[in-house]
Amino acid sequence: MKTRLLATLIVTAGITASGCTTTDFSGQSGTAKTASGTILAQFKCADRNGNEYIDKSELIYLRQCGITEGLACGPVPENSKERPPKTDFDLGLRFVQITDADGDDRISKLEFRAHCNKAASTE
Repeated sequence: MKTRLLATLIVTAGITASGCTTTDFSGQSGTAKTASGTILAQFKCADRNGNEYIDKSELIYLRQCGITEGLACGPVPENSKERPPKTDFDLGLRFVQITDADGDDRISKLEFRAHCNKAASTE
């Protein structure tokens, strides 16, 4: 139990220290590379505990990670506030309501990518 707690604290400290950064996919080209990199970077930014899901405890980070008020996906901002306001949680709840396809009250990487791709194609 202590080892697991220590590992969780180390991961959390690493994420906090490094912040949210974009990821480069050298195997892709042009717009697909940029869109995929942005979507993955946003997902990783919001998935603070690294469990491959954005769950209710992480909803407050969506705005900090580039999700706008209109629930559109965008690039991860360079700077973010240390402690997000309550309105950021409300934005996250709305995002789960429209993105969670399987009804498990969390957002998988696939659900996140599907929403971002759909939002981008309707613009």
